[in-house]
Amino acid sequence: MILKDMYKIVLFSLLTSFLISSCVVVQEAQNVVEMSQMHNRIAVVPIQALVERKIWMSTEKYNELNLRKSEETQQRIFNFMQFYTRNGSIHAEIMNPDEVNSILHGAGYPNTRLTNNQLCELLQVDAIIFGQIEVLEPVNEVTAIAITNTYSNATVITNIVQLNLNLYDANSGTQIWNTQQINRGQMGSIKENMQRQVCRRAVRNLPYNIKKRRYKKAYYALNGF
Repeated sequence: MILKDMYKIVLFSLLTSFLISSCVVVQEAQNVVEMSQMHNRIAVVPIQALVERKIWMSTEKYNELNLRKSEETQQRIFNFMQFYTRNGSIHAEIMNPDEVNSILHGAGYPNTRLTNNQLCELLQVDAIIFGQIEVLEPVNEVTAIAITNTYSNATVITNIVQLNLNLYDANSGTQIWNTQQINRGQMGSIKENMQRQVCRRAVRNLPYNIKKRRYKKAYYALNGF
């Protein structure tokens, strides 16, 4: 019975590997470069987080963990964007997350629901970046070791990190860019490193990064180069 259950887990892990390799996407408006180059001030709002809940966690502890992961991801995205600001790829001002969260907290957010337009008006920005991050553990390390001892060729996924990031344009009142970044890890993988990787890849693909090949041509055409 135990071997049968392990076999099911192996199949699930292999299937998950396939799905992950086919789910990294970037979607954008046709004139995303033109629209994003009109942004002078942007804000990264807290990223909604969902982490794997351990059986010993109380509801309060679990909620605290999700909140901490939310603000941690927000800060991480801001830090990566600051890197591209310093190297000249991003010209827009990026609000400090502490300032963003202070204003949002004063407005009762997230308990008080606000539309994207209301968030932009409240923060006085031309665009907001928002999204969700999931940190999952489909198979723990102990089970993974047992599976690989039984099936030497098995590829067991022990950690999955998925980031869904969006860019909302206040002027048009529409979402103009989206990316889904998924990272998977086998035994010994470190969740924090995986989270940094998906955030870095997502920010690198933002249309503000005018040195990115996919946006460079549109940027040059826009500026008559």
